[in-house]
Amino acid sequence: MKRALSRTLALPLVAALLSAQTTPDIKIEPVPSPDVLRSEAFEAAQYAQISGAAAALDRTTARFAAGGGPLAVLEQERDKKLAEIEAVDRQFSALIERGAQVPEQERRALTERRAALRTEVDAIEAKIAKDFPQYFDLTRPKALDIAAVQKLLNPDEAMVVILVSDDASYTWAVTREGSTWSRSEAMKQEALAAKVNTLRASMEVDGARGSGRAPPPKPGPEAAAPQGKAFDRKLAHEIYKELIAPVEGVLKGKQVLLTNVSGPLTSLPLALLLTATPQGSDTDPAAVATSSWLIDKYALAELPSVSALRSLRCLLIEKPADAHPGCDTKSGSASYAQVRGGGVALAAYGAPTLAGAYTPETGRSVTPGLAGQMYKGKLADPEKLRALAYLPQAKAELESLQKSFGGQSSVVIGDAATETAVKASKALPAARFVVFSTHGLLATEVGDNAEPGLVFTPPKQASELDDGLLTASEVSQLKIPADLVVLSACNTAAGDGKSADGLSGLAKSFLFAGARSLLVSHWAVSDAATSLLMQETFGNIQKGDVAGRARALQAAMKTVRSEGTGQFVSPKYWAAFTLVGEPGK
Repeated sequence: MKRALSRTLALPLVAALLSAQTTPDIKIEPVPSPDVLRSEAFEAAQYAQISGAAAALDRTTARFAAGGGPLAVLEQERDKKLAEIEAVDRQFSALIERGAQVPEQERRALTERRAALRTEVDAIEAKIAKDFPQYFDLTRPKALDIAAVQKLLNPDEAMVVILVSDDASYTWAVTREGSTWSRSEAMKQEALAAKVNTLRASMEVDGARGSGRAPPPKPGPEAAAPQGKAFDRKLAHEIYKELIAPVEGVLKGKQVLLTNVSGPLTSLPLALLLTATPQGSDTDPAAVATSSWLIDKYALAELPSVSALRSLRCLLIEKPADAHPGCDTKSGSASYAQVRGGGVALAAYGAPTLAGAYTPETGRSVTPGLAGQMYKGKLADPEKLRALAYLPQAKAELESLQKSFGGQSSVVIGDAATETAVKASKALPAARFVVFSTHGLLATEVGDNAEPGLVFTPPKQASELDDGLLTASEVSQLKIPADLVVLSACNTAAGDGKSADGLSGLAKSFLFAGARSLLVSHWAVSDAATSLLMQETFGNIQKGDVAGRARALQAAMKTVRSEGTGQFVSPKYWAAFTLVGEPGK
């Protein structure tokens, strides 16, 4: 697909060379217009990313098929029919080898059988697409052309798509009024990965959830300097200058950016890019406070795929009348109607009972080495989970949200915050907002053959129902048609940054479960800063001071940066979280 993209991008040069030919007997095909070329390349870029994510999506589909419920049954039936088609194809191959000796009736029977099976597969996939649109879109995304995207955007929105390849990075910017694209050889895969790794290296956070480092000092003169390695603002500006600045002419006047990125950029929130040359020293809090961050210019929301915009605005809605004016197909869902009509505004779970604690003597939390040690057989080891650090700020965060939402909230913390409680929750399918405030473990932290998950109060003995770790495939089986799901935990956003499939399996599982948007983190987050960020974000949403979730997060990040005397001024404290999905209300 990258080769196809390169051919598309080379078309203007080829056209110029061909037009220079003067031999009268050479017929030159009409050169596509720049708009056509731009749209073709835009679609090619999407298919390149879809191809890169195919293996991960196949694994996710397999997890669904292995489980239970209507979706799993449909997937199992689809796989059975596909296996029958493969068997018919093998029979066809055997017939070809026999040549003229095969009776016409036998040939016709196999042809009709294959056509009938294909029709059955198409019918199953149509039902999956209708009943489980979010799952279908994420596992079988289809490319949208620029015109289709333009119809689905709101007047104040723009879409920015960045494809990172071995030879260069390509950026498309699309608004309702126009589109453009650019190419940067300076930001090819290897070079960009090195820059992103440098920026990520400065993101180790003091007082992180699950971290062994002490929390930052309380506000005061001694807290002025940023903790740890300084963030390289010049490098952050360089990435912006190469990838976004060249297309900003189209973005003029827009307030919300919907983004879809690939490669190394999946592990770096765009909010921390600088839109102007930084002034002063990176170690001077006063200088860092004057930085022009991209998040100050635009409210940001990431899309798992370009086609997800169609699902969010045309399918994952209460009724067809709620669809975006630009939708060609509209389909309402009873699940979202339940959320709008239910009496639960907030369902929140977290602050599990854990034994780990920060110890001044050792400077570390009582937390085991994570990699590969969290499982005992096929289940998580409750004792290993219990040794993770307790999260006092998570408790304060959830209690604050409970106070804000009052009688319309269902908040479960401490001993009651178990995996069983989450799976049995009646509030979860009816809540507009869902929050999980706990440890999030990546697949690399729980074992090579294990799944990522969220940690809850561990049981005395592990079982299939409850081993203390709510895994991605278990989340996928839940019904969570919320407007917003917050994973107020560590490392819940990105994958490995190597493939096109940017979202982690854990984050994507909540989209499979029906969430219209997610708030996920890119690194081990500060317990104190995260608590403040969540309270401010939901406060903004509740007060209605800002229009939509993306702007609520944008305003909250600004508040966290200005907290106290600058102890949270570094982006490692305020920029970890990314909104994924629908940016509006």
